[in-house]
Amino acid sequence: MTTPRGERPRHPRVLIFEDDPAFRMVLVEFFADEGFDVATCDSYAQLHQAVRSPERQIVLADFWGTSHAELSQAERDQVRDVARYAPMILLTGRSWAARVSARDLGVVCVVSKPLMLDALMAEVLGCSYGVAASE
Repeated sequence: MTTPRGERPRHPRVLIFEDDPAFRMVLVEFFADEGFDVATCDSYAQLHQAVRSPERQIVLADFWGTSHAELSQAERDQVRDVARYAPMILLTGRSWAARVSARDLGVVCVVSKPLMLDALMAEVLGCSYGVAASE
């Protein structure tokens, strides 16, 4: 896709799937202030439906795991299913984050909480152009 000189390409829509309402609002406000169209999903079913839109989008999702130790196989399957439709950045504060491979899950990267919003923005912008900032 080419963009007329002097114009920035339109940002993709950011889909946010986050269980903490306060942190969800921080993410919404941060990305909206940066010029992104932002949508939130309250359930996996909503996320699964929204991600199937033909619109260009990036998913920021907190799959928290049924235990602190690891993601269940069903949760891993849900992550992989969503990641088939759009680049996905997995956000988590769970201890299993250090042991999970983004590539195994089919996501761009796994970002551990607490996180720095500027670093998350770098990952999102990297997704916009097909290169993860963490590479």
